[in-house]
Amino acid sequence: MLFHACLVVLCAFTAGGPVTVTSESGNIAVQLSVNGRVTAVRLGADGVFQAAPGRTEIGNAVPSGGTVRIPCKNGGAAFRRTLADVKAGQACTVVERFSPGRDSIRWGVEVTGKNAFSAKIVTRLQMPANDDILFWTAWSDPLHSDEGWHDPMVPQPKQNQTWCYGAPVFNRRNPMIGYIPVHGDTFCMPVATLLYPEQDSGLSLVLSPDDALLDLELSTTKHGSIAFARLNHRIARDRPVRFALDLVAHPADPRAALGWMAARYPDYFEPPLPAAHDMAGCGAYSSYEGDLDAEKYRKMAFRVNWKASFDFPYMGMFLPPVSGDNDRWLRFNENAFGQPVPGEDNWSSVARVNAYSEKMRGYGFHVLNYFNVTEFGWNITGAKAVTPGADKNPEAWRNANDFTYTRVADGLLLTPEGKYWDTWGGAVGMDPGGPNYQTFLLDQARRHVEKLPASSGVCIDRLDWLRVPNPNVNDGESWFEGRPCRLPYSSWRELMPRLAPIFHDAGKFIFVNNLLKRIDLLRHVDGIYCEYANNGRALNTTGLLTVHKPAIGWTAKVEDLQPDPDGYFQRHLHMGVFPTAPFAGNNHTIIPDDWAEKYYLDYGPLLDAMRGKHWVLQAHVVAVENDAAKANLFAVPGGFVMPITFGGDAKEVVAVLRGLPVGDGVKKVNAEVLYPGAEKWSVIGTMDITSKMSVTVPLQRKCAMVRLTPQG
Repeated sequence: MLFHACLVVLCAFTAGGPVTVTSESGNIAVQLSVNGRVTAVRLGADGVFQAAPGRTEIGNAVPSGGTVRIPCKNGGAAFRRTLADVKAGQACTVVERFSPGRDSIRWGVEVTGKNAFSAKIVTRLQMPANDDILFWTAWSDPLHSDEGWHDPMVPQPKQNQTWCYGAPVFNRRNPMIGYIPVHGDTFCMPVATLLYPEQDSGLSLVLSPDDALLDLELSTTKHGSIAFARLNHRIARDRPVRFALDLVAHPADPRAALGWMAARYPDYFEPPLPAAHDMAGCGAYSSYEGDLDAEKYRKMAFRVNWKASFDFPYMGMFLPPVSGDNDRWLRFNENAFGQPVPGEDNWSSVARVNAYSEKMRGYGFHVLNYFNVTEFGWNITGAKAVTPGADKNPEAWRNANDFTYTRVADGLLLTPEGKYWDTWGGAVGMDPGGPNYQTFLLDQARRHVEKLPASSGVCIDRLDWLRVPNPNVNDGESWFEGRPCRLPYSSWRELMPRLAPIFHDAGKFIFVNNLLKRIDLLRHVDGIYCEYANNGRALNTTGLLTVHKPAIGWTAKVEDLQPDPDGYFQRHLHMGVFPTAPFAGNNHTIIPDDWAEKYYLDYGPLLDAMRGKHWVLQAHVVAVENDAAKANLFAVPGGFVMPITFGGDAKEVVAVLRGLPVGDGVKKVNAEVLYPGAEKWSVIGTMDITSKMSVTVPLQRKCAMVRLTPQG
């Protein structure tokens, strides 16, 4: 007998027979065989069990003994089994635990090796291949395409595809150094969702971002199979590999899956400093320090300059240890491949850097200073070129090669042959897990806090280096090409709990130009400034990763707006991402241009309206009748805004809101609309709050921003 509706956890089984584990709410249950494999899943308290084979596999290993049932006290079930790959000489023990959550089934996996090795750790589930089944994940492109822009919130029919978490796995034959997130074959959150629209039900597999995720792939088939493959983990006796995932039942809407994950793991979705939303707006990446037409830029929704900080003498030495705040140094010169070049204005000092932030504060704007934890130096030539006595010279910082090899050499990211990786400006790739290098980074952060009080914080560049293995260090959890190593993902996880409090305790924000689009890297991050979000795939992953955080995206040049400038701005509105504004001195981003500025001025008020946005992540909360346009819904201070975009030839559309989360006691909502190029909001009317509300919205230029203000 199965108990579908329950307020307590039930675990029904017979001795030696199958087991049923049910969530506390009763909204999902799984059946398990005597050997610990998933055999069926029930969605909804009143649903029926459907065959759904599921299991965890370790490479090519097969069972080498029986399955042992482990007693559980929490109403769940656990099983231990031994697997072996005789040909490869590998053996391990796998323990899988199924525990009831409030509204999910927690599926824990623990792998212990008899000897040290690595193999794919694959968790697989096969759902019935109904004709109406749809698939969704937090993908860069729902069509797996490298062309154009496609709405990532649109689920797709079942497909035979493989998706890479953040970026493809590192391969020495094709290392893809300098990886940029412009490809359609990636996903940015470890969630896989199957949707049954006719029954309005769905099932998601959600991997925990708290886990030590290294490399990860997601594979799907048109027959309804989904599989997460974890790669390059060290499987050994002394340190078990542990993972957790949840089986989650929800309505047939990707918002419900995304909303469950955001609620379950808020540390990755909410900015550590909520005031980060105050600085949300269009950005710049400029070294210009002159006067501004501040009113014009405010009308463009501009708020923050990530200072194209060629203020530093070389990469990584952001605030050198000069004795006085007015002491000058020659600053980095990008056009000379990083080499400092003497010149009338090619100098900097602590006082000058801080004075610029004070000036921008006077305009009402913010400055994020440049920071980097994965690149260092300029003109690095190697240990043999170190100046004699540099290890004892307090002025060794003036020579990047000397400082690198006498102070932070343990941070060098090297090949198996001991060679460093070259990068731009004559710098080299770094691993922030090196103890001395990490100490240097923390000291640089403290200097920033002490010396630059007017700065709003930092933007950390180039996380793409985290995917490159460091074969000369053993972190105890990574394995690559048959030997232990350190994947700098683990270095980042070690660094950020030490680095972030230095900034956050001083009220300073941390943004990242992440490039590796992965939610697990964002726990201590307040927002994203993405260098490639002029590309549709990078825009999608940036928007999905910042459903509750501020996000800014690159606009590289005027041509990015062409041939459809309205479409360019409307896809940013839809994803909740601010573009880069045309700004004097912008470095490989858009510079002032009369034609482009007209569009920024037209859309500036609409962009301003979404400042402080949090995506409303509840099922079916917003839609446009007949799919006549796209719509999203953001909670903002004072109410909600609803960007309606890509309206085609329609003069007006009907937006449908279900379950608008206005709070207790609110009975009415005022609706207003703002169009590109308009100076004021126009009144639509006042509506009674009901479970389903429809609002007719006239469009201009295929677009409208609707503001909903609760009354009472």
